Amino acid sequence: MKDMLHGDAQKLQKKKKLSETRVLPETAMAADPMPSGIPPQGSVVVTISRQFGSGGSDIAHMVAQEAGLNYVDQKIITEVARRLNVDMEYATRQDEQTTGLSSNILEALRSSNPFNVHYMYPASKAQSQSQELAYFHLTQRVILELATQGNAIIVGRGSQFLLHNNPRTLHIHIFAPLEYRIDYVMRQYQLNRLAAREMIEQRDDEQASYLRRYYGVDGRRSNFYHLLINTGLFSFESATNFICQALPVVKAME
Repeated sequence: MKDMLHGDAQKLQKKKKLSETRVLPETAMAADPMPSGIPPQGSVVVTISRQFGSGGSDIAHMVAQEAGLNYVDQKIITEVARRLNVDMEYATRQDEQTTGLSSNILEALRSSNPFNVHYMYPASKAQSQSQELAYFHLTQRVILELATQGNAIIVGRGSQFLLHNNPRTLHIHIFAPLEYRIDYVMRQYQLNRLAAREMIEQRDDEQASYLRRYYGVDGRRSNFYHLLINTGLFSFESATNFICQALPVVKAME
């Protein structure tokens, strides 16, 4: 009996060790050059940064359909979850979230050039921190791969900074007045005004924290974008037309 219990304990310990030491993507990626993120000649990439409730994702869908571009949003989460071998629920929780990072990692990220963060591979850290950074680095790799293929419209996740200054790449920021956003969220999620406002505040905080902590930048700075579109003033159709009209110019960029 004692031997059986000892054997079971060893199996449990081995299983626990395997789960704790899952091979993380950054280990494999460290030896692999990152994709350039530069679309081929004659193709284009559009990044859409958006305030929650401004309709940015709707506009991205409309542009993708109008211009024949690959719409990239949920696809990033799905691909990262597949490569990390984790369920979608875990991947969704990690997506554009920032909880659990220790201060020394944050300071290291902040002090780095924000556009070179994807070349950083941290030394061994606590497992939870490694998993979060693994998700972050793999998210960046997936974005870079999709951008390198060209003809994609990529929503959020700091793609405007990761692909900053790349040729044939157009950066858009969609925003709207708070009251417009509250009304939009109330309609979309069937919420009352107070709940809609709280959801907007939470999402704004999460997105701002994500960009500050991982890229060390303020996503509201206008100099990172080619077009800023206020959907409190312009319809989704007008916004879509503005972006589509810019695509031929962007395709000619060197």
